[in-house]
Amino acid sequence: MQFYVLGPIEVRTPHGALLETRATKPAALLAVLLLHANAWVSIDQLIDGIWHEQAVPASAVRNLRSYVCRLRRELGDRLEGGPGGYRIRVLPGELDTDRLETLASSARAAMAEGAHAVAAEKLSAALALWRGKSFDGFTFAAATASTLDERRCELTCLLAEAHLALGRVAEAIAPLRDLTEHDPLSERAWARLVRALHQAGKPAEALAAYDRAKALLLRELDVEPGPELVAAQRKVLGNRALGLVPGSGTGIDALLVSAAREVLVMSAGANSWPLEAIRRIGRGNLRHGVRYRVLCPDAVRLSGALNSLSLAGADVRTDAEVPMEALVIDGTAVVLPADGSTGATIFRSPGVVTATAGLFERVWQAAVPLIPAELPPAEEVLTHRERDLLALLCSGSTDESAAAKLGISVRTVRRMVADIMNRLGARSRFQAGVKAVDRGWLMEKAS
Repeated sequence: MQFYVLGPIEVRTPHGALLETRATKPAALLAVLLLHANAWVSIDQLIDGIWHEQAVPASAVRNLRSYVCRLRRELGDRLEGGPGGYRIRVLPGELDTDRLETLASSARAAMAEGAHAVAAEKLSAALALWRGKSFDGFTFAAATASTLDERRCELTCLLAEAHLALGRVAEAIAPLRDLTEHDPLSERAWARLVRALHQAGKPAEALAAYDRAKALLLRELDVEPGPELVAAQRKVLGNRALGLVPGSGTGIDALLVSAAREVLVMSAGANSWPLEAIRRIGRGNLRHGVRYRVLCPDAVRLSGALNSLSLAGADVRTDAEVPMEALVIDGTAVVLPADGSTGATIFRSPGVVTATAGLFERVWQAAVPLIPAELPPAEEVLTHRERDLLALLCSGSTDESAAAKLGISVRTVRRMVADIMNRLGARSRFQAGVKAVDRGWLMEKAS
C-alpha cells in the first residue's frame, strides 16, 4: 500500500486503486494514525485529534470504534488494535515522507560529490511528492506540517543551488520566486533568489528582490535582514557601496590570533577558507583560554581536517547543511566571503555580528557532536545517548517518541541514526540494529 500525507490524506492499494475516506471523522482518525505511523496511539489522543477544537460528545469512544471498523474495511490488518489504543502499520517506503527522506539524502550525497545533475534529478523527484499542504485540513498536525514546509523550502533552495552549479540560471530562479511568494519571510529563499538573479546578469532585479525582502522583514517582524541575505546583496553591489573593510588571509589570521574568548566557525566543506584560517593558527595548538566551536556539513564529518581540529581542542559538530561560511570572533567581528571567488571581508557592525552569531547558535543546537579523536575508534564505541537511542528504536519507538524521551529534536535523532549507520557500514536501520547487536553495543544496556 502507499500512504500520502504531503497534501490531502490518501491511501492507494498495491494495485494503485485510490481508497478515499470521504467522511470527516474517519479521515481525521486516519490522519492521526499516519501522524504517528507504526506507533501505538491512545484512545485519548485519537479522540483529541478527531474532535480537535470541537466539543467531545459523550459517545466519543463508541463513535471511535465505529470509525475504526470503517477504516478496517479498507485497510485490513494494517489497522491494529491493542490495550488502550490503535496503530497503523506502515512498511518502509510506503509513506511519502519516507520516500522524501530517501531522495533528499541521495541528493545531498550527490551535491557533496559534485554530481549536481544527479542531485537536481533527485530533488525534483522529492519536491514532486508534494500535492498541496501537508496533512491538508487537519489543524492538529500543524506542527508537523510546518516542519514539512520547512523541509520543502530547504529542498527548493538546494535544488536552486544545483541548477546554479549547472548553469541553469532560469531553472533556479522560477522555483525560488514561487518559494518567496509561498513563504515571504524565508530569508534563505530570498538570499538564494538574489544570488540567482545576480548570476543571471539581472543586478537591478536582484537588488529589487533584496529591497522587497527587507521591507517585508521590517514590516512583519521588525528586524533587519540577516547576514546571509546581506551577503547576497553585497555580492551584487560590491564592497565599495557598503563601507566594508577588505580582509586578506594575513588580516584574518591577525584577527583570529587576537581572539580572547570565543571563535565561532561555519564552514561549507573540509577545504573552505574558515577551516584553513583556523588550521593555520592551530598547527601547534589553538590559543589557550579561547573556546573554538566549529560547524561543518555531515558530508565531511569523517575528514582528517575535523579530526585534527578536535585533537587541537576545538568543539566540532556537524549538520546536514551549514547555511553560510563565516567566522565570528569574540562577538565583536564577523568575517564573511568577499565579492568574487577569493578573499574575505571583516564586518564590525553589531547587527551583522549578532545575526551571524544567532544563526550559528540555532544550527549548533541541532548539530551532532563529533566524537573526540582521543576516544577509542568511532566504530568500536557508542556514546551513552547513542546507545539509549538505539535501544529505544530497537524496542519499537518511532523517531518522534525517541526524540521526546531523550529530550532532543527528531532531526537530531535522524542525524544520529545516519551517523551510526555510517560508522557501522549499514545500508538500512534494520541492518544497523543487527550489526550493533553483533558488536555487543546493546548488550551493556540490556544487562
